[in-house]
Amino acid sequence: MAILATEKVLTLDYWKRAGDLQVGDIVFDHLGNPTRIKLVQHYRATRCYEVQFNDNLTLAGDEHLAFPVESENYRKQARKYKGTRRFKRKLAPTNIAKLLTVPLTGREGRKEYSVPTTGALQLAHQDLPVPPFVFGFWFFNRHIDQTMTAPPDFRDFVLEKFKDYGYIPTNKTRFATTPSVFSHLAPNIPYKIPNNYLLASPEQRQELLSGIMCSKSRKYNKESGTFRFTSKNRIIAQQVQYLAESLGCKTSMMSDDYKHYYTVFIRTKLLLVPGQTLKTIKVRQMWRLIADIYEITPQACVHIETDGENSTFLAGEGFIACL
Repeated sequence: MAILATEKVLTLDYWKRAGDLQVGDIVFDHLGNPTRIKLVQHYRATRCYEVQFNDNLTLAGDEHLAFPVESENYRKQARKYKGTRRFKRKLAPTNIAKLLTVPLTGREGRKEYSVPTTGALQLAHQDLPVPPFVFGFWFFNRHIDQTMTAPPDFRDFVLEKFKDYGYIPTNKTRFATTPSVFSHLAPNIPYKIPNNYLLASPEQRQELLSGIMCSKSRKYNKESGTFRFTSKNRIIAQQVQYLAESLGCKTSMMSDDYKHYYTVFIRTKLLLVPGQTLKTIKVRQMWRLIADIYEITPQACVHIETDGENSTFLAGEGFIACL
C-alpha cells in the first residue's frame, strides 16, 4: 500500500506525518496493539485517491492503499452473533483499485462497504499529576475562582470519585476541594488536554472521558445511547474526539458556523456516566462506511510495512485501519 506522505499516523511519540516515519517506529494495528515498522519506501505516485467515509473523515493514498473491508453481507452475518458468540470471520484486504471497479452503493441506496473502528489503543500507564477523572471534570467544569459545580444528575457519583482520589469536597453543590486540583498542576496550568493524558493507558483514558462527560448535565442521551460534547474551541473538540476514538468509540463532529460551536457525538459501549444503559455487543464497537472515492492531484506517497500479523496500521484522525 501507499499512503500520502502528509497523512498523520499515531506513534509512541504521538502523531507523525507518514513521510517522517522511519524503520523501527512503533505504530498501532487495527486492534489497537503496538506494532513495529519494518519497511518504509518513498515515491511519487502517478495517480492518487481520497477515500471519504460517512462521518466526513478522509484518508488518501495511491491505488494500492488497502483497508480491511466489510461488505453489507458480512455486516449482516456479524449482527446475528451479537449477544451470543464472537464472530471470527477474517477480513480480506481490499485496495482502492478494487473498490473503484465495484459500486459503493448497494440495494436501497445503502453503502456497501465499511471499515471497522479500531480497538482501544494499548498505551502504557502514565504517572499523572492529577487522576484522569478528576482532571477531566475539573478542566471542563471549573469556575474562575477554581470552584466546581456538581451536576444534579451525577452529584453523588462525582463527589464520591473525588473522595476516592483524596480530594475532599467542601460541600455538595458549588465546591472546592482540599487539596485543590489547581495546586497539583501549578505552575503549568494547561490550556488544553495535555498529551500525557491522551497517551495514557486505556483505563486512564476511559476515566478521563468519564470525568469529561460527568462535568456537565445533558451530555448523555439515554434514548439514542449517544454522548455529546460541545466546545467553541476546535482544538479541544478534536482532542475529545481523539480521546473517544482511541478507546474504540465511533464519533462524528459537526460545526455550527453561525454560533462557532463544534459538537462531537460519541457512540460507545463503555460505561462513562451513572444511569447509562449498556448493550451486550460481542462483535466489536462499530464501523464507518465508505461513502465515496475520488481522484486527487498526484503527490508523494509512502509505502509502509509492519511486523504485525496482518501488517495493518492506523492513520488519520479516526484511527482508520489500512495496509
